[in-house]
Amino acid sequence: MILERKRILEQLGGINEPVVKNKEWIYLLEEETRNSILIEGFFIDKNELKNVLNKGLSQTRSQQEAYNYFSTARFVYGLAYQNFKENEFYLNIPLIRQINKELGYTGEFRKGEVRIAGSGFIPPEFNLNDWLKCFVDFVNGFVSESDSDFIEKLCVSHAFFEEIHPFEDGNGRTGRILLNYILISKGYPLVIIKGVERDKQKYYKALEEIDNQHQALFTKFKTQVPYKEYVFEVLQKTKADQLKKMIENALRESMDRIILERLEQKGEKLKPVSELLSTRGYKEGSHRKLIERGKIIAVKKNNTWFSTENIVMKFL
Repeated sequence: MILERKRILEQLGGINEPVVKNKEWIYLLEEETRNSILIEGFFIDKNELKNVLNKGLSQTRSQQEAYNYFSTARFVYGLAYQNFKENEFYLNIPLIRQINKELGYTGEFRKGEVRIAGSGFIPPEFNLNDWLKCFVDFVNGFVSESDSDFIEKLCVSHAFFEEIHPFEDGNGRTGRILLNYILISKGYPLVIIKGVERDKQKYYKALEEIDNQHQALFTKFKTQVPYKEYVFEVLQKTKADQLKKMIENALRESMDRIILERLEQKGEKLKPVSELLSTRGYKEGSHRKLIERGKIIAVKKNNTWFSTENIVMKFL
């Protein structure tokens, strides 16, 4: 499902540079901003966000969080795009610190223990720099490889970063920007982890699935420097079924939007999916299941799903 879409996207020229003039990138980035800060309890609607971004001014805490996230993500994703164009990958601890700092926090590692809101997982109290080195080396390892398990390892690394929880605040937002930094560096568009309550709880449950597999790892090295080879062995064996499903669905939505936008630019006309399928003998309403299963590349506009004649013919 994902690899076929990536192949189509590459045929259409690959991902675009994340710049203001590209409407699909901006749409995805604005939606990611709103949803990522919503996970942390900060709400801002679409019009309010556009107003804040246009004026560059923020009056409320939610507006400031949104502005910081948007500007940080746009810069970091620009770096990721250059990684993709140069076929290189760059990730180290100073970059991670800087992301946290640009989000409005200190960029300094916390001192002492911390609890993650809504989670029973206990992050490490000591050797945070060593734990983060393990994270960086693990990411650099699977990103540099041509690995069929890329998405699963991406999910494991995301949960691992959140488990380390290296900063006093902003760990969730830092981690989600890093997640998309890795994706864009590999030629994928960014993903949006939705922040409404139902989806947020699914996200937390997906992280918990991984946490349960890692708690013994952090207990083993509670006061000692983590032994990297052993840590990697645990990470390689970790299953991330729930988070992988979430990320794949989010990735599919982003890719579908960009693919159809490209096809529109090439002159193909978007039509309601129900209309396209009815001419092929499909029953009314069957398009929803096909879209949910990823069988059709489609985009939702004003509560109606749209696609193109060629896309429906290609997939069905």
